[in-house]
Amino acid sequence: MTPAELLERSQWDLFWLPADAAVFDQPEYLQVTCRRRAAYLNAVLRVRVGADRAAEVVAEAGARFEPGIGRFMVTDTWAAGPLVAALQAQGWQPGDQHDVRVLAVDRWVSRPGMEARAVTDMAGLRDCVAASTRAFGRPDTSTDAELAADLVACTRGTRVRRFVAYHRGEPVGAGGLTAFPDLGFGLLWAGAVVAEARGQGAYRALLDARVAAARAMGLRWVGLYAKVDTSSPIVARLGFERAGEMRFWDRPC
Repeated sequence: MTPAELLERSQWDLFWLPADAAVFDQPEYLQVTCRRRAAYLNAVLRVRVGADRAAEVVAEAGARFEPGIGRFMVTDTWAAGPLVAALQAQGWQPGDQHDVRVLAVDRWVSRPGMEARAVTDMAGLRDCVAASTRAFGRPDTSTDAELAADLVACTRGTRVRRFVAYHRGEPVGAGGLTAFPDLGFGLLWAGAVVAEARGQGAYRALLDARVAAARAMGLRWVGLYAKVDTSSPIVARLGFERAGEMRFWDRPC
């Protein structure tokens, strides 16, 4: 299995989905939906379809999304031309372009730097959420119930870890790691640093902590879908190899 296939398959393991999300697992496609208007909870994550069925699949999956939300994840791991043509014909629009970026865990070189701590309690989780929302420039909509569930997942569970970078005692960055042991792969997600702390080693410290955790879990690879104009150049400088590409296609508003 190629690194790009490992990363794609990590998206199909939905053990982490919240209770209010629904899964539609069909032979030709895998879709998740939710009434919450969150892109990651309203997506088609796998498609394998030919020209004879592409238009029907796009229409069928699209009808399940709430108005104005939904996206298709289109990878280069298969011949996706008929799907792209059907999306274009039905008014879907090309969204963010991503590079597949992967790193063999045994190639990572750790360096001393800014402090990055694993989330072990609610105070740490709140720091993680605060740093993430500031870095991404979006409001914190977390409920107490969601935070409680997230804390269980990253402290009692065996597959999710979250980390916070601190500078002078203040949370300035955050990042997550989800393990897929059957694939030997660790997905890196939501890695970000607040604007005023960038360029000081926080992002590398978060990567260092997550790669160390992946190594301790016995994983061989870590990787992510990195936006071509933001995170991809950053992780490329830190040794992540480009192994493919992925583009989201967004539902027309």
